[in-house]
Amino acid sequence: MDTAVFSALIPNANSRTREQIGDVLASFGEPVLSYVARAGITIHALRNGEEYKSVSPALGRLGIDVDACPAPPAGLFVVEERRVYLRSLSPMTIAHEFAHGFDCALGGGVYRSGIDPDIRTAFASARTFVTPYAATGIDEYFAESVRAFIGANDPASAWPPATSERLRKLDPAMSSAIERILAALP
Repeated sequence: MDTAVFSALIPNANSRTREQIGDVLASFGEPVLSYVARAGITIHALRNGEEYKSVSPALGRLGIDVDACPAPPAGLFVVEERRVYLRSLSPMTIAHEFAHGFDCALGGGVYRSGIDPDIRTAFASARTFVTPYAATGIDEYFAESVRAFIGANDPASAWPPATSERLRKLDPAMSSAIERILAALP
């Protein structure tokens, strides 16, 4: 991976954390990573004891306390900040949240998945989903489909492995939409 791109994406992490995140991000390929970095998307891995509301200016300002949830999220993406926040460094979490960042970069600051007619049609007509979470909303549909496209999974996950083959089989329209998006990247 290009060191400058990696430094732009993960500006404030120790070397071990950068390596863990970098191992997963490498699966996205240089064109995606460069595109997302140029869009100003960054990644912040929470340190032990750090809370989302204390590191995210938007969450703090809005009084959104996801840390108080019975099961705080393993990661999240804040569109306003163009930043991925990671509590967990599992491949599934890193890939899923980075896919939200990619979605935001593609949309120029909003999720492309919400406005792209191909993605909207694929979501509306889907009868099966690559993971159960993909069915919960169009942005999650995009993130989980991209995660499947690159094959990022956690061995302990109760969900079936998300793979490009599974995506192609269950949702050929979304698989094709991702292929077109990737082919159109500069």
